[in-house]
Amino acid sequence: MNRVERLAARRIDPLIKSAAQLNEVYRDLQQSDAVRYAVGAMQPIDPEYTKNTFAQGDRVKNQLERRLTKSTDFRYQGSTTNDTHIRARSDIDLLVILNGWYWLEPPQIAENPYKGDEKRDMRGLRDESRDSLTAAFPEVDVDSSGPKSISLEGGSLTRKVDVVPATWLNTNNYAKTGSETYRGVKVFDAAKEVFVANLPFLHNYRLSEKDARTRGGMRKAARLMKSLKYDSDDVDMSSYDIAGIAYNMPDEMVAYLPPFELRIVESCRSYCFELRRNDTLRRQIEVPNGSRKLFDTQDGADLVQLEQLIRELDRLAQDILHENARSFVKLAEARVEHPLPRRPISL
Repeated sequence: MNRVERLAARRIDPLIKSAAQLNEVYRDLQQSDAVRYAVGAMQPIDPEYTKNTFAQGDRVKNQLERRLTKSTDFRYQGSTTNDTHIRARSDIDLLVILNGWYWLEPPQIAENPYKGDEKRDMRGLRDESRDSLTAAFPEVDVDSSGPKSISLEGGSLTRKVDVVPATWLNTNNYAKTGSETYRGVKVFDAAKEVFVANLPFLHNYRLSEKDARTRGGMRKAARLMKSLKYDSDDVDMSSYDIAGIAYNMPDEMVAYLPPFELRIVESCRSYCFELRRNDTLRRQIEVPNGSRKLFDTQDGADLVQLEQLIRELDRLAQDILHENARSFVKLAEARVEHPLPRRPISL
């Protein structure tokens, strides 16, 4: 399978007959395979496919709502929720958030400190969630071996759903604003028996802000680099950190509309080159929600992973230039001649 074939295979779900596939027009481009791959990799997944992913998550959520004996809230997190996912059949994370107590970010102090056993509570929520889902979905593989989530896959589910037990974290900004954008969660790691803080709603909010400023270019850059990771066996950087690189790129580097979107390829390559060269910049940039440095020695990306991503970006850029040598000599000159919008396709 070549690049474009791999791209198409993951962007189409043949089970969804109602998908218009309007974001698959890259297949009609009368240009080289490398250009079609680059343009296609930047496009959002068809909304019908994304809608079905949420529908599968809702099936799991509805069963837990009916069966769990403790009060819980439910939220989604992950790339599907911020439109940087790159597969029609994307996974989705369902946060199962235990009510009754919550964490406070210092210097906040609880007026009535919780006197229960937080770890025991979370083990109980995890066990009850696992048992409830096993009973509700007898043909689905319910795997609770992961330290932070319970995975459901197969059977009647057309998407993989990861159920993530957690508790609320009330940050200082949440206390000031009352906006859930600034509210965090603490995910329970059952193997280490520790709580891991996360700010998924702030992450999504800041990605959305950046994408609006760049006329959709930030998400295009994220999808492009995540696609290169997915289609290569040589890029170990997490998709979360790749989205963080796209977020940190200067707005003007990604704010390109058709027919100039190939400039985003060069921008991604140039920015990653600069991250490799400039130790200060590399050590300074943070993930979108500001919870840690992007290149973090413990949890984040490293220089080896950056080199891997650069190789894939450089290979794509060189392929585009080689295949289109008669048309342009640098990506800043490239224009993508888009066909007229196609009509919805019936499968």
